[in-house]
Amino acid sequence: MAWYTEGQPDILNFMVVGNHHSGHDLLQASLAAHPTMMCHGDVLHEDEKVRKQEHEDYFGPSGRMPDWYLPRVISVEHYLNNKIFDNNLFREKAIGVKISYHNLVESDLWEYADQQCRRGDFCILHVTRNPIACYVDYKSSQCQSVVKSVSVKIRNPGSIHVDHKELTDFVRDHLANELKVNRLCGDRAVIPYHELLLDFKKILQNTLRFLELPYSSACVPNMKHMDMRDIKGRISNLFQLRAELPSDVLGLLNSSTLF
Repeated sequence: MAWYTEGQPDILNFMVVGNHHSGHDLLQASLAAHPTMMCHGDVLHEDEKVRKQEHEDYFGPSGRMPDWYLPRVISVEHYLNNKIFDNNLFREKAIGVKISYHNLVESDLWEYADQQCRRGDFCILHVTRNPIACYVDYKSSQCQSVVKSVSVKIRNPGSIHVDHKELTDFVRDHLANELKVNRLCGDRAVIPYHELLLDFKKILQNTLRFLELPYSSACVPNMKHMDMRDIKGRISNLFQLRAELPSDVLGLLNSSTLF
């Protein structure tokens, strides 16, 4: 794999892509710890305060003229081109950014990503996870936010009620976006979430080899809080849900990778 960028021939640009709660944020944070690369995190977050903080953590204070991503001021494409990619302040050999399915759809970044891939100095790290697991974690995080905001106690904070129609829509949107990402770029690595949990170090080594960068132990996170989560056990209406889901979604509910 040969990479070339005019003026800075050793820089590789890449995206870490995945759905919310897919594990792409874990991989991004790990890669950001590598001594010879930068992988930006929430620079496209929905919350402006989060975007600003994430931007300034690397680029420094913006001063009177804000240069973090502001939708009403600059397009995502211009921000990525002019501020993120090829912009290595500390002589990093690779510059990446976390992009969610939501970012791709909301900002219609499909054509932009395709163009970047066609340049030949760009690749995609695609973290995939069973969409039902993504959905359950997403809904659980929403419930936890509500509980914290109203300061109430609930009997089983890890349990959620799942609407079969909402889940079906979520799963099918997830799978459609997953397919589109995998059609974007010939230079891509597909990284299943369950493999990250089973052997994170091995997957990290393979990912860095794909990026043509040396392995660094600084990238290995504290995995004590990571476990094979019992997704089915967190669905309060599981028995009813099994009877209501269409066969394609039901197959994912019964999958051995549902964690």
